[in-house]
Amino acid sequence: GKVNCKNMKQDCPVPACPRATLLPGHCCHTCPKGEASGCRPAGSPPAPTGSPEDDLDKPYNDRSYLSSEGLARDDARTEFVALLTSGPEPWHPTSSAVAKARFTLLRSYLLFSISYERLGRPSRVRFSDPEGNVLFEHPVQKSAAPEDGMLCGMWRTVSKANIQLLRGEQLRVSLVTRAQPSGEVHGHILKHRALFAETFGAILTSSDPTHLGAGGMAMLTLSDTENNLHFILMARGLLEPGVGESPWVPLRVRILHQGQMLREVHANITVEDPDFAEVLSDLSARELQWLGQGGQLRIVAETEGQHARQLAGTITTRRSCDTIQSVLCGADALLPTKTGAVGSAKLALHENGTLEYQVQVVGTASEVVGITLETKPRRKSKRNVLFDMTPSYKDGLAQGIWQSPSARDAHMLLQNELFLNVATKDWAEGELRGQVISLPYSGLLARY
Repeated sequence: GKVNCKNMKQDCPVPACPRATLLPGHCCHTCPKGEASGCRPAGSPPAPTGSPEDDLDKPYNDRSYLSSEGLARDDARTEFVALLTSGPEPWHPTSSAVAKARFTLLRSYLLFSISYERLGRPSRVRFSDPEGNVLFEHPVQKSAAPEDGMLCGMWRTVSKANIQLLRGEQLRVSLVTRAQPSGEVHGHILKHRALFAETFGAILTSSDPTHLGAGGMAMLTLSDTENNLHFILMARGLLEPGVGESPWVPLRVRILHQGQMLREVHANITVEDPDFAEVLSDLSARELQWLGQGGQLRIVAETEGQHARQLAGTITTRRSCDTIQSVLCGADALLPTKTGAVGSAKLALHENGTLEYQVQVVGTASEVVGITLETKPRRKSKRNVLFDMTPSYKDGLAQGIWQSPSARDAHMLLQNELFLNVATKDWAEGELRGQVISLPYSGLLARY
């Protein structure tokens, strides 16, 4: 049947406190009754607190935790995206390079992660206003531009006028190279509803190297419960203005594995609105495995007809300059402890889907018998362990690589839905626990 939806958020009253939270089952943000205790990394927002009713029948310390959606709705934090290609006017396309940029506005700091393909080493990241006036340039140090096509940076203390331009989608960003001092690829910085949920992505380049100024990007995410893959495709240069009699042009999007087609969807797009959103339902276990491994699946978008053009790219886990880390403490244990033990962890999710981890533990009251990566426990049911790091633990440090996380595991990791648990002889359920959270890029390592 047909479902009519209305966005209730527009009708919500403005909360009186600065950090209102969205309680489960509620449409509007409300003020917390008291801040939760527990450990948080410096600079992260406080955890939202639930209502007293939420704690009924809970044997565990199961307070609400920071979700990526909650972080995205934080008033002090806004996410933006830009697709950068060569051209359009007033610049004529000179390159087949494509870049995808993610931005986080954190108070007056604009943090950015930019990945690119078919582009030489950029020398500067340039921000300009609609008239082309340069507002800020971030110089790229030679040592800070890795060969894997990823840039990290920060625009500190952005003025209120420039923040207004940013929120009004008026700012442009360019990557400057030695070959193109005016900027080789450019794009408008846009707000996008899919950003907080993106856990997989792809940069799409033209299959024809002579087809300059064309490119695209895909943002993908899994449904929270079903194995449905949502994606949004943003493309430029697929359509030529004035092509054909009809304003609508047929578009075909395919998902391939080693040249074999797994999925195919069709749509009509226009020159004015070339973006395209779709849901691929009921992914099989094998499709999920390929998605999680990174580099196994390709997404191909092509127009049909006389002026057919094609863009293609490899799907990997989301690339970002953020730090995936966790602070472990007794207050966050499922049965809170006060032994004085602490722990910290740093994780890295690589493009091929492997998860590198390093967990350090100090001051436990008894011998460590288990270090596990887990999901949030469901009320009275047992802990749900995804991966056991215990075999790699020695002298206070567990380090190694998890070779085969599933697509769902990667999705939950990037959505801040996983926890690290340290069990000891005296505390079999866990003496230490901490949520695994992505911290925004700090710029501290940029000088190195």
